[in-house]
Amino acid sequence: MSGRVLLYGATGYSGSEIAQRLVGHVDLVIAGRNAEALQELSTRLGVPWRSFELADTAAATAALADADVLLNAAGPYADTAMPLAHACLHARTHYLDIGGEWPVFAALMELDEVAEKAGVMLLPGVGLTIAASDCLLARAVELWPDTKALHLGISRAHAMSRGSAKSAARLFERGVIMREDGQLQAVPLGAAPRSFDFGEGLRDTVAMSWADVVTGEKTTGVANISVYSELPWWQRAAYRASGLYASLAGAGALRKAGARMADSWPRSPGEETRNEGEYVMVVEALDPWRRSRSLRLKTLDGYGTTVLTASAAAERVAMGQAEAGFRTPAAIFGSRFIETCGAGVFEPVTGVHAA
Repeated sequence: MSGRVLLYGATGYSGSEIAQRLVGHVDLVIAGRNAEALQELSTRLGVPWRSFELADTAAATAALADADVLLNAAGPYADTAMPLAHACLHARTHYLDIGGEWPVFAALMELDEVAEKAGVMLLPGVGLTIAASDCLLARAVELWPDTKALHLGISRAHAMSRGSAKSAARLFERGVIMREDGQLQAVPLGAAPRSFDFGEGLRDTVAMSWADVVTGEKTTGVANISVYSELPWWQRAAYRASGLYASLAGAGALRKAGARMADSWPRSPGEETRNEGEYVMVVEALDPWRRSRSLRLKTLDGYGTTVLTASAAAERVAMGQAEAGFRTPAAIFGSRFIETCGAGVFEPVTGVHAA
């Protein structure tokens, strides 16, 4: 068995599935804030548990003292990532999470030098976001090394838990970020529409602030990256209207409205919804003459993908596959990581011959 993994947020929707998959593969300890729920899950899985509050840095550091890896599955990651990352730096424990909130990635990147000196790896985004998309971007640049710009399209989400909806609501802003010439730039909500072929003809998308805009250059070396999400026409209209609302009332009012909507969301998506929730991602790689080459990645639903990629990442890091500093999934595990996990498969888009 490999090293010790402490799974924080083990009683949550994704955390409990990850815990079940890790049992027997790593020396697993489950953790979180709800002692009663942890004790029940501990009994069911036959693994030890620990309860501590994130505000108590000393307690968090002590809980991590004998752990090789921390896997954070407790959102919102805007609240949990930095306290746990700092505890990991004190305890000399590698930090992983399954979050997808782009400001968290940017904040963790600021700790790169500190993490290198501490011998600690900071590896956020080992769930669907960004493990799958990071592998797709990396694979495209392997196929086409002359790539100067990457446009990533993501098919619409079919399954979302209440926790994910709340995390998404907290990211509402007046604009969308893109990477242009190595710098993060903001464009208005609904601007720069683009179409992608997710396998059934072209579909309209809108630009979104995804974490790949923050991390993609580190993985690929490409300085121009934008990300788009498929939405039906009425959601695209509402999305543009929300940008106008934010410009008038402020982003804070938009986030509060989103949070109220998220409260009515189901706690977890049904099994049938998940079974139909396949994601398709398409990357367009532009060469210096702006000629486009495309590659497609099909994955399981977001939660099924996250369970497989996060479990595999934690196990690999526990076995010693780690580098100190801020890292991305494809940079550490390679572009084929998503395939070796059994969570996705690459396929060429018509007219493109992928190796």
